[in-house]
Amino acid sequence: MNDVRARLQMSDAEIVAHFARFGYRVSINQIAFTSELVNDFREARTKKWFRAGSLRINEPGLLLIEDAQPRPGQRTRDIVIVSLGATRCIMGIEIKPGAPPLRGGDTVHPYARTMEWSIEEAKGKGLAKPAAKTAARA
Repeated sequence: MNDVRARLQMSDAEIVAHFARFGYRVSINQIAFTSELVNDFREARTKKWFRAGSLRINEPGLLLIEDAQPRPGQRTRDIVIVSLGATRCIMGIEIKPGAPPLRGGDTVHPYARTMEWSIEEAKGKGLAKPAAKTAARA
């Protein structure tokens, strides 16, 4: 568990149930945790991602983006960013199987700008494996 997740005083089941309210069935392993602000994702969506997708919910502390494509060649996906105090929970980041454990902090893992490890980076670290299955829409 990374230190950002440790700051969130909710059980895994409570976090998963939170995403279910938005219509997504996910496991806790499909959710990433960061201290980046929701606004970081708003900015990256319009300035850094290949295809920005469409906004379904755009509120303070909550962003639901449909059919986004952060990098060329990726499949499109829905991305949900929920602010829960000092921690943001993100669904839609592809956490590669076999990847090293994630550490928290804005400067260590800028998810908003990258959204997943690049294939080139994964090959260099011996991590290039098929992506995990994506979250299912309820």
